[in-house]
Amino acid sequence: MVGLLNLNKNTFIGKFFSVLSIDILVKASGFVLLPFFLRLMTQSEFGLYNYILSIVQTFSLVLNFGLYVALSKLYHSYTAQQQKGELLFTIFSSLLIFNIFFCALIYFFGLDDWLIKNLFDNVTDYTNYKAFIALALIVSVFTFMLTSFFYTSEKIRQVKTYNVYRIVAINALSLLALFVFHGNSVTIRLGFTYGVELILLFFFSFSFFKEVIAVYNKRMLQESLKIGLPIMVSAIFGIVVNFSDKFLLQKYGSLIDLSNYYLAFSFASIITLVFTSLQNVWLPVFMKERDIQRNFEKTKRLISKLSFIFLILSVCIWLLFDGLLWIGVIPQKYNDVVWILPLLLITQMFASITPLFSNYLVYFERTGLVSLSGLFVSIISIFLGLWLIPLWGVLGAAITTLVVNFVYLGIYYYLVLFLKEKHLATNRNLSL
Repeated sequence: MVGLLNLNKNTFIGKFFSVLSIDILVKASGFVLLPFFLRLMTQSEFGLYNYILSIVQTFSLVLNFGLYVALSKLYHSYTAQQQKGELLFTIFSSLLIFNIFFCALIYFFGLDDWLIKNLFDNVTDYTNYKAFIALALIVSVFTFMLTSFFYTSEKIRQVKTYNVYRIVAINALSLLALFVFHGNSVTIRLGFTYGVELILLFFFSFSFFKEVIAVYNKRMLQESLKIGLPIMVSAIFGIVVNFSDKFLLQKYGSLIDLSNYYLAFSFASIITLVFTSLQNVWLPVFMKERDIQRNFEKTKRLISKLSFIFLILSVCIWLLFDGLLWIGVIPQKYNDVVWILPLLLITQMFASITPLFSNYLVYFERTGLVSLSGLFVSIISIFLGLWLIPLWGVLGAAITTLVVNFVYLGIYYYLVLFLKEKHLATNRNLSL
């Protein structure tokens, strides 16, 4: 890895492994506690809980209005702390205003009931989850933005501390609640998970407020929305791409099918975990580099190394799941996961490499291409899902998401090649 990056090596590698160590702790704690959750929740409850998490995670990206990307791009464009403080105030206050307006609109027209009703086909008491989904969405939006601020400003120590508290408090209190309280384990777990998240968000925001300068800058807002709105449109298409497989699976299958699918995703997401740790450290370094050819060479070497690492890691993950199933740590009722896990592991490899190319669209401020790509891929996702999921169930969902992520990777790769050559040609002409 040191020879791979060839850039302020010790600093980058140190930050990467510092972040990765905490992310591994997060994932490791999840795996250690997973058997307890699998036994404290029925298979249908486990599937429903994770389905609600998918709703929250997918829709919260839309409600960020793409401003987290604008933050990562513009924060390093300003050198004066005054400007950075104004940018933080402008982005976060705008996000708060946009979300208040959006939520008021949804509730005024009664669209919340319509959305919840149509998202749940296998649940009769769907209205019981409405308040929990609303809480989870609001908390997720600002938790994600706070974490983006920490990574963008390279406050690695704050990130580590924040995540450690989240690991301990959320898992400990959620498990305790499931042991102590009787009733709907889905609502119990949701309530404690996002209640703790809200409390931690409040306390860790003090670090953010220290840098904020309460000046609302309309020009900065315009620049932020220019970058962010195409990302938001892409996130809307992402609802189709990243959520349609789960939606169609619960529509044409069952909550048990969902539980198998989500358990496979839990193991496959180890690959995403490793990549996300790297991306969070890589992105600020990537945005600072002004030599596009040098950036591209670094990216190619990074992808080559990651592909090999992910291949080895995928084999180890599959063997790990087989072993845990064989010794009884994972209940035998989840044995169907063995056959879909390899497909999801390959999917996560594609999904992890793709952002390394999509970074360039932010770099060139051509985020509109992200939206167009999302539209094209979402159409493919709908047609494949409607064809394969009713036919093959969980296997059809796994094949759909695999094909969709491969197409995404191909589109971004060729877009980056085109934009890079155009940029280099323009610079050559200017130098003549």
